[in-house]
Amino acid sequence: MNLTAKIFNPLTAVTSAVLLSLASLPAQAQQNAAASAPQAERKVISSAEQLPRRSYTLAQLPSAYLTTPLAELRPLGAQLEADILADLAAFDIQDAATLRDAYGALASLAQLRGDWAAVPGWTAKARALQEKPAGKQTSGVLTELLAQQQLEKRDAAWLSAEVARRYGAMNWAEVQDTVKSNRGGIETFNPELMIGSFKAQLDAMATNGQMKVPAQLALAIISTRMQMELLGPNKAAIVAGLQKVLDANSQAVAKADLWTPRTFSIPADAKAKPVLIGVWDSGVDLSLFKTGPAKGMAFTDEGQPSKDLLRPLGEAESRWPQLRSMIKGAMDQRAALDTPDSRQFRATLGSLKAEQAKGFGEDMALAGLYVHGTHVAGIAVDGNPFAQVYAATMLWSHKTEPAKPSEARSRLTAANYGTLVQGFKNAGVRVVNMSWRYGPSAYEMMMAYHNLGGTPEQRKAEALRLFKIERDALNAAIASAPEILFVAGAGNEDNSADFEEYIPAGLSLPNLITAGAVDRAGSETSFSTFGKTVVVHANGFEVEAPVPGGVRLKLSGTSMASPQVANLAAKLIALKPELKPSEVKTLILQGAERMQGADGKPGRVNLINPRKSAELAGIKL
Repeated sequence: MNLTAKIFNPLTAVTSAVLLSLASLPAQAQQNAAASAPQAERKVISSAEQLPRRSYTLAQLPSAYLTTPLAELRPLGAQLEADILADLAAFDIQDAATLRDAYGALASLAQLRGDWAAVPGWTAKARALQEKPAGKQTSGVLTELLAQQQLEKRDAAWLSAEVARRYGAMNWAEVQDTVKSNRGGIETFNPELMIGSFKAQLDAMATNGQMKVPAQLALAIISTRMQMELLGPNKAAIVAGLQKVLDANSQAVAKADLWTPRTFSIPADAKAKPVLIGVWDSGVDLSLFKTGPAKGMAFTDEGQPSKDLLRPLGEAESRWPQLRSMIKGAMDQRAALDTPDSRQFRATLGSLKAEQAKGFGEDMALAGLYVHGTHVAGIAVDGNPFAQVYAATMLWSHKTEPAKPSEARSRLTAANYGTLVQGFKNAGVRVVNMSWRYGPSAYEMMMAYHNLGGTPEQRKAEALRLFKIERDALNAAIASAPEILFVAGAGNEDNSADFEEYIPAGLSLPNLITAGAVDRAGSETSFSTFGKTVVVHANGFEVEAPVPGGVRLKLSGTSMASPQVANLAAKLIALKPELKPSEVKTLILQGAERMQGADGKPGRVNLINPRKSAELAGIKL
């Protein structure tokens, strides 16, 4: 598992097997102390940039902490716990996801102390911050059971039975995807892979920084160690318990498909005009699609022009069939499907040794980048015989070591944003899909990896300065093309795009619309990022589309939801070419349906309805 993929890779993740967080939470007395400061005295925190940054000095390499006696971790844990509790007391954090992360961090620290009795109260507090139906039921349940097992000295048979009982009592329609994902992730849990990932990534960061690491990485050490302590010995029991739940619901009525009836295809003989769709992504196999006279443009990870509109696999070319099978196996495993690919995926992950982790991680990252743009393009053109594809390719690196941020690099990136948008305008592109996102925190971690930027607070300021160069350039470039509608994917971190200051998802422009992901039933996915700028939702769960070469795979992510919105926009434009981007955006928003929340009131999911938007545009289907 690539521990820094989310930090260094701007694409939304689509192929990683999900590993369940096992964080427990600290004692109730400590919780009360954290919240004891009068509300008026606490500083309001409305963005991630306002939170303080700290670093911690390690006594040994991160990977060594995964096998060292727990007592050697406790001094580091005590420092982290004191700082987190101080922050909770000092700040009024206006972001539920950030608070959940803080409680999760304190949870792992409580586990490190062996304070099992404290878990239930804190788990309930963390669960209260969940906003999605599945999270409200599943969050912290396994944590509670593992804590109870430790406290009461229960055996594996008891744990398996309790897992089946607790999860079996939940609303299956709401939790089934989470249960399947958790079972798949736990079944592929491999401590060797974790140790190897630490050696490949975190050890290098610690060495570069003279053993000083950011708080996120210090916390990763402790939470990973506690996963190894608790999940490793109980893996078989937990999987067996979850499998009982799956078996008991094997004949359950499938979720109602609200998505498919809303979609439509344009007949090949319809009175429509060609519409050019820009796929701003990791590369597209244009041999699978219709194109215009201009095919696109590409830039390397270093910001230099390239002729490669589809990412070259290089020496991995001969391994492509196996890599493609691994991607499919990862998604099948997530869906709890027992297929040849999922079996091979399980066997591969289970047999990996620590020294193989880096190579495996880079191979999977390369495969993900290779398939991503083509899959996105396939969704964007589906059911539209008048759609053409223009590739705007960013050849992001799949290597473990991130690039070194600098002002020169950021200014080159900023210039390339302008060049790409000018390319869209010159080619006559009408709709652009952007299934990628990043924020200033990405640069903080990249700088920390290379020990650049000074103190943690200085690094934060410099990272924000470099990020703003790129953010402002992207904002200006999109604004300079009012004749093009841009569609962005929200992100897959179950957090706020606004709080994290993501681009492009966090931008607000008349010709930009940001999409979150739901499943076919219209339920918000567990991973989908949200926020004020995430104004529509579309199916982004197990969406089938082609990958390079034409084989079709099912992938999940807001990366798959965003091109559903671009697909609708392109269809409206093909059928009514005179529509302006602002008009298309209005039609999409007016046609969308605000879904009901768990409390029976309108929720934040605003599910697009392609048929209704077409009807509002005066299009007869």
